[in-house]
Amino acid sequence: MSDRQLLVSKIENGIVIDHIPAGKAFLVLKLLKVDPSARALIAQNVESRSQGVKDFIKIEGSYLTSREVDLIAFVAPQATINIIENWTVKEKRRVLRPEQIEGIFKCPNPLCPTNARYTPPRTRFDVEGDGEVESIRLHCTYCGSILYYGSILEDIESQHFTLEGGGLVSKERIEQVFLDILVRKGALRLPPNPDEPFILKSGRPSPYFVNLGALTDGESLAAVKWAFASYIVLLMEQGLLEDFDYVFGPSYKGIGLAALTCEGLNELYGMDKRYMYDRKEAKDYGDLSADQVIVGASYFKQGQRILVVDDTMTTGTTKIESIEKLKLLGDHEVAGLIIAVDRQERMGDTENIDELSAAQYIEDVMGLKIFSIQNIKTIYSLIKDSLDEGMKKLWLDYYDKYGVEKLE
Repeated sequence: MSDRQLLVSKIENGIVIDHIPAGKAFLVLKLLKVDPSARALIAQNVESRSQGVKDFIKIEGSYLTSREVDLIAFVAPQATINIIENWTVKEKRRVLRPEQIEGIFKCPNPLCPTNARYTPPRTRFDVEGDGEVESIRLHCTYCGSILYYGSILEDIESQHFTLEGGGLVSKERIEQVFLDILVRKGALRLPPNPDEPFILKSGRPSPYFVNLGALTDGESLAAVKWAFASYIVLLMEQGLLEDFDYVFGPSYKGIGLAALTCEGLNELYGMDKRYMYDRKEAKDYGDLSADQVIVGASYFKQGQRILVVDDTMTTGTTKIESIEKLKLLGDHEVAGLIIAVDRQERMGDTENIDELSAAQYIEDVMGLKIFSIQNIKTIYSLIKDSLDEGMKKLWLDYYDKYGVEKLE
């Protein structure tokens, strides 16, 4: 086995960008906003049958956004990207020149609408050329101006482009950061002793309580914004979640999550989405036609897609009621449901225990996709060694009775 194969095989999860022209690896790496804690390796002037010599980059625990792949095409058009999961190559794809590129390069025409002082549209260029990378030119779809390859390369080398956010990290990294915030900021609470469990709305005696309402400081909000936005974009990049127009947050805690998610998607990944939320009580004053029940509905257009975000999933009653409220909008589609923590327990109360969890019911019966940043089985596996025997028994007994997942 070659040295290169050994290096690739040692990645548990991450990416390998191969077949980079010799001497271009550092330029490619500059295009990626890699997590500072990620381990990266650059190999230059490696022997290659097809290229003579080449470079390649290994980055552990990272993913690429499609916009980063588009940029790589301007520097290393023959590159290949290997996506590694559980020590094996899950997917191998070639970098392809995009037909159109948005929101990255600046139009050279100062009078172009994209250079307006206030709320300009995102730049959009048609990518043209006869096959050779040096022949690439960008044709502005707003004003017709042309950006030639020399200027494109100068912008890339000097970092004069506006790639929002940059590379995605793995789901494991998102889970880790999110759990750290939950624990450090008191959003994941444990009872003082096994004899005083938290009593949930359903009457069940829970060994823990998740309260995202405790995350009110700046550090926490920044972490929540990053986690929700990064997880959503990661799901989209993996083809598990389709694009959407709105983020909907069920009142009350879902409202803040929806706002943070929209802000994070825009700030980190250049995605401009609107958010909406429901009222606990219908509005009976002012403009009743616009937002009597759902705030933000005045901008909604028939047929648009909505992503629902919320804090936890226990019995699912609130989620089901909220999804029913969305029917007031008329023709729409729920793209999916993103929750912070899935409790992974059966629906019902203390004595009436259903076979399905809330997530299973919503997926199987209502046909909606549900994704959770964290779930209780993962959380327990990470904190169980810090629990005394009494607390461990409380957790295990609870999930023996109510859980769809058994804890170990």
